[in-house]
Amino acid sequence: MSIELELKFLLAPADSHPLPVLLAASGTITDNGPAALLNAYYDTPDNWFRRHNMGLRTRLKNGRFEQTIKLAGQQHGALQARPEFNLPAADIVPELTAFPAEIWPADTDVQALQQQLTEIFRTDFIRHSWQLACEDSVLDVVYDCGEVIAGKKTELIAELELELLSGSINPLFRVAEQLINKLPLRTGWLSKAARGYLLADIQQLTMPLAEPQGLIANLSALQTVEALYYRRLAAESEASQQLPLLKQASRYLQGLSDELTALQYKSYSAQAEALAGQLQQGVVVFSQPLYNSFLLALTVLLLQQSGVVTGQEKL
Repeated sequence: MSIELELKFLLAPADSHPLPVLLAASGTITDNGPAALLNAYYDTPDNWFRRHNMGLRTRLKNGRFEQTIKLAGQQHGALQARPEFNLPAADIVPELTAFPAEIWPADTDVQALQQQLTEIFRTDFIRHSWQLACEDSVLDVVYDCGEVIAGKKTELIAELELELLSGSINPLFRVAEQLINKLPLRTGWLSKAARGYLLADIQQLTMPLAEPQGLIANLSALQTVEALYYRRLAAESEASQQLPLLKQASRYLQGLSDELTALQYKSYSAQAEALAGQLQQGVVVFSQPLYNSFLLALTVLLLQQSGVVTGQEKL
């Protein structure tokens, strides 16, 4: 098992060309070149894996199959931290008994799950990857460009991911901050799997039912509203119809400001309040460097509070 510590951002293909030069300015890079990755995601007819916050995927890369299960983890801003198990596979259909027995909830009938497995959607893309040696750390930097495919429906994949391979986690955030200020990045809230479930109409994004309390709850509500804004904008093509969502996002940013004030993080609180004010006036801040830098700083703060990283990876 490994813990994946990864920052995810959205970056249009036309804006990705400066990446190698910008990465080289942060350290020593090794260009691993492009590779085609064909991925199939599986679940049961009653969405057993999704209901247990687990993801099951097989991948074909360079003529070899790999199967992966990702377990429930944490997401703070652009950071996704999830335990994952990666094993070789014989073909495109995963073999559940190959995974360690302890990952399954009590009383799980693994054989019954195996018989019910169905391919739900695919994510097929070209991955260009670099390894970046930066200070005392090694990062894996990848840019994925392709499609999520669910039946006859497709959706663009254009994502930049930075993953900590070894060393301190600090350079991961420093490199991300530099890229935020140089490229038109947006924080990537939704994983490829989450987007696949949405495209397959197995899951819907819904507004929080109750007023969020605390930093994590307000951040989660904010990220849901941002994702809803862009998905509805793509479907309806009328920005004016999305103004209520901007008002909602403003509320959650103001909630973050209040929470940060109570914790004596006044500079962060002021940033959140300023961004909330812009949203209240109908300004879409989601692609602004200030907004994404604020989210990155908030991620660091939440990691310090939660203790999700330890040892060499400690902040």
